[in-house]
Amino acid sequence: MIVPESRDFPTIAYDEERAPRPPENATLPENTGNAAAGKALTYNPGKGRCLACHMLGPDSEQPGDLGPNLSDYGKRGFSHAYTYQQIWDARVHNQDSAMPPFGTNELLSAAEIMDIVAYLHTLTTPVAVPGRPKEPQRSRRERVFVAGEDLSVADDYVDAGRAAFRRPGNNGRACASCHAAGEAGDDISRAAARFPRFDEAKDAVVTLEDRVNMCRETHMDSPAIEYGSRAMNVLTSYLRHLSRGQKIQVSAEGPAAEAFERGRSLYYRRAGQLNYSCAECHAKHSGKWLRGQYLRPLDDVSGDWPKHFIAGHDLGLISMQQRIRHCQIVTRTYPLELGSREYAELEFYMTVLSEGTPVLAPTRSRLRGE
Repeated sequence: MIVPESRDFPTIAYDEERAPRPPENATLPENTGNAAAGKALTYNPGKGRCLACHMLGPDSEQPGDLGPNLSDYGKRGFSHAYTYQQIWDARVHNQDSAMPPFGTNELLSAAEIMDIVAYLHTLTTPVAVPGRPKEPQRSRRERVFVAGEDLSVADDYVDAGRAAFRRPGNNGRACASCHAAGEAGDDISRAAARFPRFDEAKDAVVTLEDRVNMCRETHMDSPAIEYGSRAMNVLTSYLRHLSRGQKIQVSAEGPAAEAFERGRSLYYRRAGQLNYSCAECHAKHSGKWLRGQYLRPLDDVSGDWPKHFIAGHDLGLISMQQRIRHCQIVTRTYPLELGSREYAELEFYMTVLSEGTPVLAPTRSRLRGE
């Protein structure tokens, strides 16, 4: 669900005129706060969300390790004024802080922050963060479900995509009319490993979805398939399945360099109510845990999409751009339209980072046995 408040903060759109709110000094309120209410807020994933990054008390469930262990915070000698400012807007203490500016960006009220301050100062007993592997212990092929290698929903997507590949368009021609699936003549078995790519004639990044729709309109006399729809996702799943094992080959050289640099700028741009960027989690804190999620570096993930994705709830089969959009909604950044220039160039940048890694899609986000 998109929260209305996120409309009031900058997006990653190229024509965005709003900038993140500047760091704001806070004045400590006179009330002392309620520790019990503060604990409830810190454990609330929709309010304080402190457990996402920090270890708190002994009953913390799946705490993250992105931020410092706070289990003995009350013994560290920090004043209530310092703690209040850290929660209100930690950028006053550290301009590059990963802490969202909870007060400045209206995520929490002054009274709510005082309740959290009261709770944190009751924490005096050190508790170790539960041990978790810093890196997956299995190879990439062993830690994902891959269609055709074990029984999973991915096989259903491949079957549906194969049928769509063979289904005639309005003029009686199908994708298979030009591309014999799996044969080297039209290189269809390698095509998906080469998208998205920069098209000099269009002066734009062309994604695999764009290419599918260009073929449909030009050669099949058929309408474009909606970005993010099941129809599009199963077809691209099949195309990537044909390229499974092929190494990603996407170049950022020559005319593509400017699109690559624009994608990089989006990757590092802070936006939204939480004031996050992609890089905050996947570059600066990659290898750590955000609540129950391992923060993977984005130099080996592009080949995993489309994916049957489960993150708290089952999102079904989604594309890489849908995953970007989901991340933005979770971090309270008002999302852009699928297929936008911004998303295409961000996807292009992340795919270039994955160059040389194998295509494994369609995959699944749950690990076997979990």
